[in-house]
Amino acid sequence: MTNILQYKIETAIGECEAHIARIESATAGLKSTFPLSAESLKNLSDQNVALLDQFIYRFTKLQDAIGTRFFPSMALLVIGDEEPRPFLDTLNRLEKAGVLESVEKWQTLRVLRNNLAHDYPDSVGQCADTLNILFNDWKLMRSIFFTARNYFAERILPLLQQNT
Repeated sequence: MTNILQYKIETAIGECEAHIARIESATAGLKSTFPLSAESLKNLSDQNVALLDQFIYRFTKLQDAIGTRFFPSMALLVIGDEEPRPFLDTLNRLEKAGVLESVEKWQTLRVLRNNLAHDYPDSVGQCADTLNILFNDWKLMRSIFFTARNYFAERILPLLQQNT
């Protein structure tokens, strides 16, 4: 079981690192277009629309990979409890253990992600506002990931290697 969890965590880490690299590439290309207004969002070049799509897609995939693959496996190793729990309870327990910096930050980024998932044509201004916040704050998600990845590398992996 431990080998399977280690494999799941290591593959999730690789996936998250790939998403972060793509986000960083997209944000570098978009830097001059931010902050967005409703008008500038409507008039983005095709190239900037593609970069913005990459940014949104990769951020969504990053949060999904952390939330559905990385954190649940970490919870099993760190907390050792296999009882099904609401995700918020798992987040709170990971925060208490030091794996997660802040449940509040996670939830804030989740709300931003969900706001972008509901793209309404008459709310371009709201979409621009959400994108501006996410563009400035996406590094919180990167920090959340790095904290958990470092916890795994420094505290869990040495124990797993000792037991093999």
